[in-house]
Amino acid sequence: MNLKHIAPLFVIVPSLLAAEAATPPVIVLPPSLAPAVVGNTNLLPNPSFEEVSSGRVPGWSSRSWQGHGNCRWDLAVPGHSGSQCATIRSEKGSDAAWTATVSVQTNTLYRLSGWIKTRDLRGAVGALLNIQNLQQVRTRAVTGTRDWTPVSTIFWTGEAATLEINCLFGGWGSSTGQAWYDDLALEPVASPAEGAPGAILTIDTDAPARPYSPMLFGGFIEHFHDQIYGGLFEPGSPLADAQGFRKDVLAAMKELKLSIVRWPGGCFASGYHWTNGVGTIRQPVADPVWGVTDPNTFGTDEFVAWCRLVGCEPYICSNAGNGTPEEMRDWVAYCNSPGGRTPAGERREPLNVRYWSIGNENWGGHEIGARTPQEWGPLVRRSAELMRAASPGLKLLAAATADRGWTLPLLKTAGPLLDCVAIHEYWLPCWADNIMPDYLSCIQASEGPERTITRVIELLDEAGFRGRIKIAFDEWNLRGWHHPGFPRKAPVDSRDAEAAKLVRNREKNAIPSQYTMADALFSASFLNACLRHAEDIAMANIAPIVNTRGPLYVHPKGLVKRTTFHVLAMYANELGPRSGRMDLDSGLMVFGGRTLPLVDAAVTVDEPRTCWSIALVNRHPTQAAACVVKLKEVPVEGRFPAVLLAGDSPEAYNDIDHPDRVQAGRTHLDFARGVVQLPPHSLAIVKVPAR
Repeated sequence: MNLKHIAPLFVIVPSLLAAEAATPPVIVLPPSLAPAVVGNTNLLPNPSFEEVSSGRVPGWSSRSWQGHGNCRWDLAVPGHSGSQCATIRSEKGSDAAWTATVSVQTNTLYRLSGWIKTRDLRGAVGALLNIQNLQQVRTRAVTGTRDWTPVSTIFWTGEAATLEINCLFGGWGSSTGQAWYDDLALEPVASPAEGAPGAILTIDTDAPARPYSPMLFGGFIEHFHDQIYGGLFEPGSPLADAQGFRKDVLAAMKELKLSIVRWPGGCFASGYHWTNGVGTIRQPVADPVWGVTDPNTFGTDEFVAWCRLVGCEPYICSNAGNGTPEEMRDWVAYCNSPGGRTPAGERREPLNVRYWSIGNENWGGHEIGARTPQEWGPLVRRSAELMRAASPGLKLLAAATADRGWTLPLLKTAGPLLDCVAIHEYWLPCWADNIMPDYLSCIQASEGPERTITRVIELLDEAGFRGRIKIAFDEWNLRGWHHPGFPRKAPVDSRDAEAAKLVRNREKNAIPSQYTMADALFSASFLNACLRHAEDIAMANIAPIVNTRGPLYVHPKGLVKRTTFHVLAMYANELGPRSGRMDLDSGLMVFGGRTLPLVDAAVTVDEPRTCWSIALVNRHPTQAAACVVKLKEVPVEGRFPAVLLAGDSPEAYNDIDHPDRVQAGRTHLDFARGVVQLPPHSLAIVKVPAR
């Protein structure tokens, strides 16, 4: 898969220019395989590094942010086209650049391009071109060992009259290896062409299609606020069954074809002792994490029973906070040993739980039982050994991050015992302040998952575990949960009025107007990124599935399917079982000093390769996007069935009074010479027969 975000052309959206001052104008940069520049003007000095004066490179200087003493800036021969080029190398890790400063016109469109070659480049993002004072402007990165590779990006200068151009090594982090840079250019771009497409999607119908994991359509549930009690579990409710499970929630989860659910946390898991939630006699326990008392009426057996009713795999997160490896082993034995008994001696049948994770966010100071990288690997190894001895054949995960300093020591120590690294990410930090940004502010996070996936893949590759260990996003969502003043590490005094007020503030998670088409299209972009990296992603669990930030809002009289619910339902029900190879040349939206690809996509195919299911996202808030779709080099032609999700406004949402304002509908999409019109702020999954 190759994503090229290059675009020489633009149109300004009048409706947004006339909007209130807080809403930035949107500039659209359509794609082009050969951007039309103005004349032969290259604003970069010494762009091929051929000039040398007194041992210096005129127009360029060296700079570093990390590992200055580990880094070497040199000239090398031969270059891409001339006699020499610039190079940066580091054996112990650096974040560095060759930098040039140039003057440009404000509010003007430019193209930054060049050629990059790498050898054994590992860590951080890699080698790329970027602009120091316009951090959102960057080319794609080159990593590993690659021959000369062209890179480019188109951008809008806005108010910037001076640019600091970097040949970047490390990419916001420390890298090792070597990179070469040559034939750079900074050129003004021509005016727009009438009717230019917003994106060009080419499906490689000859390439092998890779099966993706059905565990991508998973969920997460935690003992937090009303996710469980008053969410999926409400004994005594007229909407609940004899076991206390909400029947409407069960039906909704089946509609999503929910494949796996993680429980009991989350931060809650780091203070949870499983023995409190099993057997016939259970006592309430003060939760040290979230400041409430848990009745323990929903425990291991109830969780597994609920999963079996839904038809999904139960996935248990063990306590690596104030728990021990022996406690984890005993929990596995309780669930999976034949002829097992409760701690009180009650006989029971095995639950056969295959998926287990060791710990939750133990990399963070907020977590009970936070560890250093040096402590974490040995603890995971010991826990994994005991758990596997209690029940061979487990699927084991461990808390990890996209940070090299944390995950490489973990893999070195415990990698042979793991199936996945567990990655968590929320792209809007709402923990303390319940920020509610507008559509454009939210949607700009949509490329975050792709960047995180790329970083973790690089770590697995560097450690030698790529292909053996996969990635599990077992907590993901656009918005972080709102829980000011928490998590904590000790129970709250029942007389603490301030703590009680903070707990009540969690009700802000339920404000329906937060969950707009931005949440829906971000979720689609997340799943698209996972599908494009099908060989490396084993699991994804939206966090949570019920209430708080979940796709399903549950209240005493019923439920509301938020915008994200419809996205998850579309992906679970409309895709083929294999992910196809594609090339997307997308235009860019430029707004508020930031850039974002206009169109996002993923393609899947059925087993006999007779029908392609194509997921297409138009992120523009108000304009349709013309997208060219080709099977190999043949433009798609005709009218084909599709499912479409597009609200009446980019800020549209569902609530109790208007539960169906945003919903997916079956329709047909027309392709003329390959061009299909995608409605504003929309997701479409269209089925196109193979040629």
